[in-house]
Amino acid sequence: MRAVLNFGHTIGHAIEAISGYGKFLHGEAISIGQVAASGLSVAVLGLSAGEAQRVKALFRRAGLPVAIHLSARQQVRLFEAMRLDKKVSGGEVQFVLARRIGKVEPGCKVPPGLIAKVLQNAGRARTNS
Repeated sequence: MRAVLNFGHTIGHAIEAISGYGKFLHGEAISIGQVAASGLSVAVLGLSAGEAQRVKALFRRAGLPVAIHLSARQQVRLFEAMRLDKKVSGGEVQFVLARRIGKVEPGCKVPPGLIAKVLQNAGRARTNS
């Protein structure tokens, strides 16, 4: 059950770390992380795109950020920060991802390229919306 609470925290905590624990409140960073984790969940576990959009819309409606634009240097720093997460095992970052809203799986391995793609797409969508 505790794994449900970690959904989005790997990316969210890394965002907090690279932004100096001051640009984003914890909840704001986790909001971005949960939206990103939803995108990863679509690709890795088959979460429906509709449910991922629902997560994003709920956070947006609450007035929380749903994406972050990262420079190449910030992206490198984000990946470094994620490697310090408590869910790293054997040197690999592991994520809590969702099969559906409310049904998550801990210990999911995600290729770094997919993480970068989801974050880039979210950052682009942020600037276009």
